[in-house]
Amino acid sequence: MRYIKYVTFVVVALLSIAIGSAQEATGIRFFKGSFAEAQAEAQRQGKPLFVDFYATWCVPCKKMEKTIFTQPEVGAFFNAKFINLQLDAEAPENVEIAKKYKIEAFPTLGIIASDGKAIQINVGFMKADELLEMAKTAVGEVKGFDDLYKEYRAHPNDLKIQQELLTMAPRFLTTQDGMDAEKWVVRVRKIYKEYLSKKMADGSLINKKDYLIISNLGGDDADEVARVVEYINAHLDEWIAAVGEPAAYYVIEKNDERMLELVKKGDESYKTYLEKIRTDYKKAYDVIKFKKVTPYQKSVDYYGALYAIYKSKDVARYIQLMSSYLDGLGEDANAADYGIAAQSLYNAAGNKLTPADHKQAIAWLQKAIPSETVLMNKINFLVMAGDSYRELKDYKQAREYYNQAYGESLLMGDAEQAQQMIQASVVYKLSTLELLEK
Repeated sequence: MRYIKYVTFVVVALLSIAIGSAQEATGIRFFKGSFAEAQAEAQRQGKPLFVDFYATWCVPCKKMEKTIFTQPEVGAFFNAKFINLQLDAEAPENVEIAKKYKIEAFPTLGIIASDGKAIQINVGFMKADELLEMAKTAVGEVKGFDDLYKEYRAHPNDLKIQQELLTMAPRFLTTQDGMDAEKWVVRVRKIYKEYLSKKMADGSLINKKDYLIISNLGGDDADEVARVVEYINAHLDEWIAAVGEPAAYYVIEKNDERMLELVKKGDESYKTYLEKIRTDYKKAYDVIKFKKVTPYQKSVDYYGALYAIYKSKDVARYIQLMSSYLDGLGEDANAADYGIAAQSLYNAAGNKLTPADHKQAIAWLQKAIPSETVLMNKINFLVMAGDSYRELKDYKQAREYYNQAYGESLLMGDAEQAQQMIQASVVYKLSTLELLEK
């Protein structure tokens, strides 16, 4: 009986190993070793590198690892065509490599020639079909940017070629450096402007591909952005049918950005764009649902508060309107709303704040801190609260908030450079408290 049980156990264990190996084999097999070792292996096999630049704290990175890299079709292609490597971009031994390829956000997915030259760089989460398209383009199974640009030069009025070229442009531009980057940015901007004009004229702009092109390449030219906003707003029902509510949020985002820019300059013309919320852009803003307040009234209070403090440093008026704004949001107010209220107070008024102003900032921050989920924001809010308590000469409370900020920084994982900068700043603030207390 014991023998049978032992054999059964061994069979089950072997089956588990076999199943695990089979599952592993269906996805991408990643090289075990350093970047230099992977590059040497790529040179030996005559293949490019696929590098998953990740950070240990990055949630989309983990999602890609579990849901995209494990797919059989993805694994089959990448295992055949590339040497695949996962690289913790914030680990000390990889920092210089990350700098070389301008890794500033995660996930960043790079296809790199065996000689080290970047072929394709993509920032952000990618679906399986997007990842495969990127890979197939890199190995020449799908037309690359250079090929499409040649086709564009031969057929400058072919909108289909322009659409493919502009769709691929953001990834291509991330691989360019110095003068080459500047040259290609100018070329892409010129094509983009011409493309927009033609597609607006013939009414063929309203589709998902063109919306992504606008989202990725629009934004440098204020007049051009305004033109796109007006076009989307004028055809909002068709845009929403084609791409969903993001079309409405595009109008909202750009209008809000314009108001914010103007109020920070103390320019009263922001009210022109404020009025559009209940007139021209009402249908777009109607996608925002608050329990107690309308988007218009919310914006009246919020931008009115910012205008008061940036234009005339009227802190009392700012606090009155910002409090009205937060009260109007009610249950819809989140940590960011309270944190930004305090941050704007510091940014615009600075050393002109009275003890009562600091107490108000602390009250807002105390509502923001418990529910803030973004670690860097939470640390920032804690430090701001500590600063206000220091100004109030409540050094005990200031020390508690600084110490809590330092404690939160310990959770930053392998983001060592940022962690060290934050900790050095907090230690300095703590040391100044000792001098102030003497």
